[in-house]
Amino acid sequence: MPIPDVGPCLGPLNPLCQATSQVTSQVTGSVSQSAADLVLGALGSAVVSAAQAVSRTALAALDATTGIDLNAIWFTRNLDVMVAVTLPVVAGLFVLQVIGSVLRREPGGLGRAVMGVAKAMLGSAAAIAVTQLALLASDQICAFIAASAGTSVQGAALRFLTLTWLAGPQSGPVLQVLLGVAVMIGSLLLWAVLLFRKAAVVLVAVFAPIAFAGAAWDQTRVWTRRWIETMAALVFCKVVIVVVFVVGVSAFGSDGTTSTPAGNGGQPGLALLSDLLVGLILLSIAVFAPWLTWRFVHWSGMEAATVLGGTLAASPVPNVVRSTASQARFMAQSAATTALLGGAGGAFRGGAAGSAAAGAPRVNGAVPAVRPGPRDPVSRGGDPQ
Repeated sequence: MPIPDVGPCLGPLNPLCQATSQVTSQVTGSVSQSAADLVLGALGSAVVSAAQAVSRTALAALDATTGIDLNAIWFTRNLDVMVAVTLPVVAGLFVLQVIGSVLRREPGGLGRAVMGVAKAMLGSAAAIAVTQLALLASDQICAFIAASAGTSVQGAALRFLTLTWLAGPQSGPVLQVLLGVAVMIGSLLLWAVLLFRKAAVVLVAVFAPIAFAGAAWDQTRVWTRRWIETMAALVFCKVVIVVVFVVGVSAFGSDGTTSTPAGNGGQPGLALLSDLLVGLILLSIAVFAPWLTWRFVHWSGMEAATVLGGTLAASPVPNVVRSTASQARFMAQSAATTALLGGAGGAFRGGAAGSAAAGAPRVNGAVPAVRPGPRDPVSRGGDPQ
């Protein structure tokens, strides 16, 4: 007969065993929870520290790494190479414009070809100088806007990206991780936009001779306008970024919208969180500043061209010029046609008279004179009988 297995917790020791088990599970759960809290807290603190360092570095790049000098030696050497490559392109486009004008019998196309070559030569030379002046003007405008608001560009941006409250224990590790990652992504994107602006300005400036070479042909004349729109958007998008942060300080900081004093019953933590959310929104707008600037430049350029075209169409002076040119062209074509038809008609009449004289009978060896026949009533302008 087998002996039953008798555990130590049976009988009078059962309550003691149950109490020991409960205490052990509670201790194990508290230890696990403390370890998880420590890990999450350390992760949140690390993310906040990284976000603060990245945001300060990215905002410092607004002035430190975005300076562009188009008068540097390395840039002028590359520009000379592009100019040498552009000369055959200008010649080819000029030939295409001339051939098209001849085939269309359009004398004005020849004039546009000559003017296009002049624009290609002079425009590509002046474009770099104007771009450098625009870059300097953009930097001065940014400094003036920030100084007028009583702050700097970096100070205006850091006004909303202060992570002091987020680094405290009252925010919680989950909120620290979420907002810290958002700040890091926004700061890195802004930094990337500033570096992209610098590289794009240099590349677009190098292709200025090719863009202005398109003025030699009617089909590629749009190259110049698109180059100007792109360069204007790249140059002045920095002004848009500065205005976003400076106006944000004026809109959300000066009127107390996001800075509620604790003495008036407000919550400082809520105000700091609101500042951080506003900073993320401003970062998002600043990241899209180049695209927004390009859209504005393109829209304003098209509107100006439409208004100018409507004004010229409504003005009586261009109409008179066009009508005079049309009349002169019609008279020239009529004179050329009359000269050609008159010469052909005289030759035809001379040939017909010679044939009639050759076929007439000779009287005593002499050719009788050919009398002109009666004229056609239609040729005299009268009605046929």
